[in-house]
Amino acid sequence: MELEKRGVPVATIASEEFASLGRAQLKMLGRSTLPIIKVPHPIGGQPKATVEKFADNIVEEVVEVLTVRSAQKAEA
Repeated sequence: MELEKRGVPVATIASEEFASLGRAQLKMLGRSTLPIIKVPHPIGGQPKATVEKFADNIVEEVVEVLTVRSAQKAEA
């Protein structure tokens, strides 16, 4: 969040199990509009290939959050 406050684009990634907790924390901190990108739960203990598949499945969304949404925010 500190980076985001300084204008540096950020992408928050959380497992499905913890996304609602992350959303609650963002709301408490007054940053409820920050996106949370979800990956399947659990991440820990998964084989490297599984985690790589999780990453492959969200890469486009991460790029969008870091570029398109950041550009839109700057224009606002």
